[in-house]
Amino acid sequence: MPSFYPAASVRTSNSLSNYRMLFQVNSDQSAIQRLQLQLSTGRRFQTPSEDISAAIKVLSSQRQQEFRTQTEVNLKQADSILSVTETNLAQTQSLLNQVRATAVEAANNTLSDDQRTALLNQVDGVLSRLTEIANAKFGDQYIFAGSNVRTDPVSLNNNTVVFSANNEKLNTISDYNAVVTTNVTAQEVFGVRSNELIGTADLNPSVDEETPLSILNLGNGIRKGAIRLSSGTEAVELDLSNAHNLGEVVDSISNVSLGGRQLVATLSATGIDIDYVDGGGGLLRIDDVGSGATATDLGINNTDSGSLSPSIGADLNPTLTPTTKVSQLFGGAGLPTGLSMRITQGGKNYIVNTNSLDTVEDLLNRIERTGANVDASIDPTGRFLQVQSYESGSKLSIGENGDSLATLLGLRSMTEDTPLSQLNGGDGVSLNTTGDDLVITRNDGTTFRVSLTGSQTVGDVIERINNNVGNFTAATRVEASLATVGNGIVLTSQSGAQAVSVTSAGGSQAATGLGWTDKDNITKQSTVSGSGDFVIGGRDVSGVEVDGVFNSLLKLRSAISNEDYASMESIWGSMDLDLERLSIARGFVGTRQQDIASRLEKSQDEVVQLKTIESDNADTDLAGVISELSQRQAALTASLQLLGQTARNTLFDYL
Repeated sequence: MPSFYPAASVRTSNSLSNYRMLFQVNSDQSAIQRLQLQLSTGRRFQTPSEDISAAIKVLSSQRQQEFRTQTEVNLKQADSILSVTETNLAQTQSLLNQVRATAVEAANNTLSDDQRTALLNQVDGVLSRLTEIANAKFGDQYIFAGSNVRTDPVSLNNNTVVFSANNEKLNTISDYNAVVTTNVTAQEVFGVRSNELIGTADLNPSVDEETPLSILNLGNGIRKGAIRLSSGTEAVELDLSNAHNLGEVVDSISNVSLGGRQLVATLSATGIDIDYVDGGGGLLRIDDVGSGATATDLGINNTDSGSLSPSIGADLNPTLTPTTKVSQLFGGAGLPTGLSMRITQGGKNYIVNTNSLDTVEDLLNRIERTGANVDASIDPTGRFLQVQSYESGSKLSIGENGDSLATLLGLRSMTEDTPLSQLNGGDGVSLNTTGDDLVITRNDGTTFRVSLTGSQTVGDVIERINNNVGNFTAATRVEASLATVGNGIVLTSQSGAQAVSVTSAGGSQAATGLGWTDKDNITKQSTVSGSGDFVIGGRDVSGVEVDGVFNSLLKLRSAISNEDYASMESIWGSMDLDLERLSIARGFVGTRQQDIASRLEKSQDEVVQLKTIESDNADTDLAGVISELSQRQAALTASLQLLGQTARNTLFDYL
């Protein structure tokens, strides 16, 4: 046996023995280097290939920690914004409580001029301060501007406050598939937009080849699938699942042949009609395949109606879209050109005409670009137009401009169907519970009295006047009608010996509430029209106002200036609603901050768990590494000694 181990020299060459010893030395050195690197870095591995399973867990944990770190930044930023918002809301609430006390004081009709001036100065100061609060910023972001964070939300201009931002929610990512709202809108806090003037006329667009299937059936769309067409002797199943508009449906059906007879599908103003090309009649059954509903939704399922050709499709009821052609409106009759209507806001008139319009979007843009502070849009049902004011301190109404466009679009704010309760900004018309409400003087000096008891609408008032038993003599008849320009109820009579007039009967406020008289002129006399008739024109008492803080303050300032003590009660009521709105907004802020605090706590707990997972899979066991390193160093020393001994071998070691 040789003098070294483990090589058996009788069976192993020197070169192989040396190679094996060098390999052992290199292995020990490599292991020592790896262990020393683990000690210096604290990591079990330096590259994923060293431990693929652990590396996957570590990378996943690190990725989730990065996400959690960012969501915590998001949440803390959101909490900061909401904290600033809460501070401003608290100041707003304090100011509103003060100014409401001012409104109570202003109702005292014994105030001196100096006292009224002082109250006006106080209201002006609150208006200015609230404008500053509404334009408050966090960093470079306006906190009440919705998504338009670079624009001042409101501007105070003498007797109006205009809102120029938007009311969109701002959301930030707080978790996987979860967001937190970081703002409250100006509408939620201050009330900066009016209720919508929603049209009453269904614009009922017709269909054409470009009509998307998704807007049919009042926006419910089509349940896509296959339909079955049958002549009684042959049936064809037609897959329409890839169709996107009616043109594609029509083309697909028109490519079908049944029993050697070609089908043809055409579009009417309302739906799809199907017939044989030869027009020879016969059985033509159209139904759904299996449990599908495509034929039913397309209005062409005729299994319950005889199934004979031609098949006349049902009304598909498409909704309005901005790209709907104005020529498609009113069942394809279209919107006539040359018509116009009048928008009245803040004592100014803005004219909208129908010349050169192509789409509904063109019409909406034309309304918004008149100069009036309004938004025009399609209502959520997709059937009507709606107009909304964003100018506080003024009233928005829409009337005619000598023709019928406002009525045609259903946007006229005073029609015969308008409830009396909606007039005068929702204050309605004060009538006598019993007895007469109006005294009308004829052109011959005689009078007749009108009771409006039980009247509910503007049309009821017109009917009560026109059908009054004392108002049927042609020469002295006083006829009530809606104004042809703007809004209001007009009283017209033939010319006569003296002017026609109208006043309220004792105890009633009907003449004032209907727009003929006011507190300074309790009787309204007629003027002579261009045709020589006597005419009493009524004020426009219809329309909507912004229901909010600024509108209440502007109305309060006006009431104090004009010593209009009768308006104070309604102003108090609106301020109470403003305070209620503000309290709700503060509740939103508090709830969201609580949600953020909860999410932050949860996120921090998850980060701890993720770091634990990362540590368990990536961090080295120092005690184990040190122990293994000692063993490896001892093994390396032994290998080097053996290698040195082998290098000194002579021939005698083999004898």
